[in-house]
Amino acid sequence: MWTHRRSGQNHQRGTQDHRDPYERDRTRVIHCPAFRRLQRKTQILGTDEGDFHRTRLTHSLEVDSIGRSIVRNLRINQEQHPVIVGLLPNDDLISVICLLHDIGHPPFGHGGEVALNYMMRNYGGFEGNGQTLRLLTKVESSYGPFGLDLTRRALLGILKYPVPRAKVVAPLQPPVHESIHKTIKINDWLPPKAYFDCEQEEVNWLLSPFSIEDRELFQSLLVAPTDTRVGKSAFHSFDCSIMDTADDIAYGVHDLEDAIHLKLLDISHLDTPEFKELLSHTPLAPHRERLISALFNSDTYTRKQAIGELVNYFITSTTVIVAHEHFENNLLKYNVALVPEAAMLLKFLMACIYKNVIDSQEARTFEYGGQTVVLRLFEAISSNPG
Repeated sequence: MWTHRRSGQNHQRGTQDHRDPYERDRTRVIHCPAFRRLQRKTQILGTDEGDFHRTRLTHSLEVDSIGRSIVRNLRINQEQHPVIVGLLPNDDLISVICLLHDIGHPPFGHGGEVALNYMMRNYGGFEGNGQTLRLLTKVESSYGPFGLDLTRRALLGILKYPVPRAKVVAPLQPPVHESIHKTIKINDWLPPKAYFDCEQEEVNWLLSPFSIEDRELFQSLLVAPTDTRVGKSAFHSFDCSIMDTADDIAYGVHDLEDAIHLKLLDISHLDTPEFKELLSHTPLAPHRERLISALFNSDTYTRKQAIGELVNYFITSTTVIVAHEHFENNLLKYNVALVPEAAMLLKFLMACIYKNVIDSQEARTFEYGGQTVVLRLFEAISSNPG
């Protein structure tokens, strides 16, 4: 049932097609126009075009690499637990999920997302993860009305927020501007993390193998919405948690490398008592001074070795946890996460990048400029859709 496709066409293409269903999924992703479009979206906003900095495409490839390495690490470390080993996705399946995790995100980061959410406020809103599901099940028309017609388990891994928008949206809408030429406050129009209400039929099919009790628990909320604040979903599936962990590692380490190369961070940001204290609780403790120095070394090889050391540490610090003991199905019951000391270290790196790079004045300026571009393009296209 997990290899089934919504079209019902679950068979191979001819007698000479020896690919398994997940390998076929991966082939569809690689040849998908929406996947290629990721190459034009930069990972760190405000960076000039060049041959070093990462794009959404290269970021997705790195998440893919990290995700597959996490699975291999767990397969070795969990060999005494056959239930977990049997649950682990194969290389093609986790690759599909990781490669597609950003495919629905618009240009210009939150600026583009907020602009689209504002313009679509009366038509179901817009959110990047919700757009990912819509794109894969409808918009990409390679396989007719079923989008890419991926396998059920691949789509389950991609469904990062398994609740409908209506369940988490704040009832009270912020003030609406008479003119789109006035800048929209990003924090006022940040969309709730959810799938679009119009995708309910697809989600019903996706979750149909689970019991009613599992579906209800899986779609429960961690935070309920208030009049002015959006709600938040509570759970990820097993495969999704692998992708999410890989995404965080890529964000915390590879984006750190970009920020250092672009001189958006210097050694003073990491040569701090807090960072050294966090390192002291990890196997990296004996090498912390060398590691910090190497990250900012002008020699590319030395810096790359330090980045690789961090990535390897995080990959080998993954473990399997119980998401909720009341889940019946193991794909929902178990999640992959970092051990606590690794999670704290990664949280520090991600916060450092957000504060000094993502939330910098340069990035904000670029984001607001992108917001304006999206608003005006939307207005122009909607006024003359033909």
